[in-house]
Amino acid sequence: MSYGINFFDMADAPQSLDDQLQEQRIQLETQIKELEAQLMRTKEAYLKVLGAQEFSAIQKQQAEVEAEVTTETTSTEVVDP
Repeated sequence: MSYGINFFDMADAPQSLDDQLQEQRIQLETQIKELEAQLMRTKEAYLKVLGAQEFSAIQKQQAEVEAEVTTETTSTEVVDP
């Protein structure tokens, strides 16, 4: 009498599950590594933009100071006979 159960297949089931879980773990580890690398690149780009903004603000401030000095020098030269 046979019930259609193959004991060989049942013995393979846990191994198949283990294989699937192992493959899934490896895929997730790879995905995490890729996302971490992407995050680091994004952080580096963000810091570069912040640095560029600071540089731009400093140059703008220096240009304003130079413009004030030029205006003051020009005003003084015109008044001084």
